Amino acid sequence: MAYFSVVGLLFFGIRRYGAGRLSGARIQATDRLDRKQLTFEVRHTLVVLLTGTVTVVAISILHAEGHTRLTNDPGTIGWPWIIATFIALIAFTDAWFYFWHRLLHHPKIFRYVHAVHHRSVDVNPFSSYSFHWIEGMILGAWVLPVVLVVPIYLPTLAVLQGIGLANNLMSHLGYELLPRWLLRVPILRWMNTSTFHNLHHTSSKGNYGLMFRLWDRLLGTELSHYESKFRDRGGSRHDVQHAPKRAPK
Repeated sequence: MAYFSVVGLLFFGIRRYGAGRLSGARIQATDRLDRKQLTFEVRHTLVVLLTGTVTVVAISILHAEGHTRLTNDPGTIGWPWIIATFIALIAFTDAWFYFWHRLLHHPKIFRYVHAVHHRSVDVNPFSSYSFHWIEGMILGAWVLPVVLVVPIYLPTLAVLQGIGLANNLMSHLGYELLPRWLLRVPILRWMNTSTFHNLHHTSSKGNYGLMFRLWDRLLGTELSHYESKFRDRGGSRHDVQHAPKRAPK
């Protein structure tokens, strides 16, 4: 499977063979990763990928029967619309993720669904799609109604999928590879980073965003020590102080 090939290479390249050279980029001081966690992550990833495949098949059938607004001909909708819809979908999916993610952290919901993802405290590439199958369906559910009503150039969905995969893997690397000067660039500082999402796993609250810091900043859910942690790299007291206990089996 292509996904596991990419993730496997990234995992062994970053966490095994590159660990010595990248030790200064490791975000958490304590290495909690073990075989049990990896097995758990692979099992849940397989289920999430299966639910995603069902969605893709459903869209393919609907498109073949002429029920979607997808097109392979850019001339039918024009490049200005293609660019506009791409930007709009980036913004929409970022907001979709933030508000659902925050809701899934509600105490009455968390332990039934999102707790699966938070079994991974010391995150790694295999954590990226280790979700409860219900969460996997929720996070991807936006695409079905959108393709039915919005004219979209078909390759746009593939590009969005690629960006989403790259962002998810970056968020779960466990290492911060982006330069410290990123925070000094007005536009780039709004990007989420591996550190940003890693702190979400060690605190189990705050930093709910997907690709950008916008909603966390606007709604006051960004963890206050994010920027200092991004600059410092390496482990700190926050790894232990805020690390949640693993959910019981």
